Amino acid sequence: MAPRIAANITAAVFAALLATAVDAPSAAADPTAALPPIELTDGGPVIGGGGEAIQRQIAMQLISLDSPDIEQGDGPDAAVFITGAAASTSPSIASAFSPLQRALGCQGDNTSFGARAFRRNDGQWGGAQLVIANSATTNLDTLTSCVKSVWPAPTAGGPASMCASGWTYPTSGENHRAETYYILLAGTAADFCGPRNANYANYATRWP
Repeated sequence: MAPRIAANITAAVFAALLATAVDAPSAAADPTAALPPIELTDGGPVIGGGGEAIQRQIAMQLISLDSPDIEQGDGPDAAVFITGAAASTSPSIASAFSPLQRALGCQGDNTSFGARAFRRNDGQWGGAQLVIANSATTNLDTLTSCVKSVWPAPTAGGPASMCASGWTYPTSGENHRAETYYILLAGTAADFCGPRNANYANYATRWP
């Protein structure tokens, strides 16, 4: 089913070196601090404009962790979650989500950003992913320059420290339209980014 087109919202409101960490969420350093809840409004997976076809293609690039212990929220819901987490009084939480919030601030008018946020049920572990499609970007050079100015150097993270990375890859037009995607990932610990990076490293290159 094609995702519903989300209404344009102002983006005020996602990515690490190749890691070998297992995909088992570890606890954050401060057990008294927790990620905000992910409030679900079913606003669709994409923030901003773009036609239904490109929004569907962007949505296909969003990862899913498929775990009963992990909540997921998409599009505008993910953006609200990222904003709330970036404002956390916990340095370990805020440092993981602030780059994502700044990257969302680089969104130009009518540029489609796919977004998915993840939160473990206890609020002690999480992360998010942003997906940008070349054909749905009004000015790729401007966007790349902006993201480069706000995105940290790739970090592998640790059990209680943030991870961050960025990737780009093309897809063929055999089963869908040919496209180039730009991916940003960031999370509270290496075991969020590590398994994703291990997959992307097989076919993607670093971005920005």
